[in-house]
Amino acid sequence: MKNNQVIEAFIYSRKGRSGRLSTDGQSLYSYDLKIGETRGAQKVVFDYTATGEYQSATTSRHVNAAKLAGALLVEVGG
Repeated sequence: MKNNQVIEAFIYSRKGRSGRLSTDGQSLYSYDLKIGETRGAQKVVFDYTATGEYQSATTSRHVNAAKLAGALLVEVGG
């Protein structure tokens, strides 16, 4: 499975894994860091990018890919 397929699985509430990106369908993880979750019918992704609480370049790419796929970007802890 490729990263974009894992993101798609998250958006459609399915399980998926590719290297360091994974989802159980409800939450999205970059390495072991929870970067996204389901809130009602909305998928949200936490701002672990350079404009938020930066973790790594890889995690930033994962967050941005989820945002582009339709997840709502929110502040970490928000």
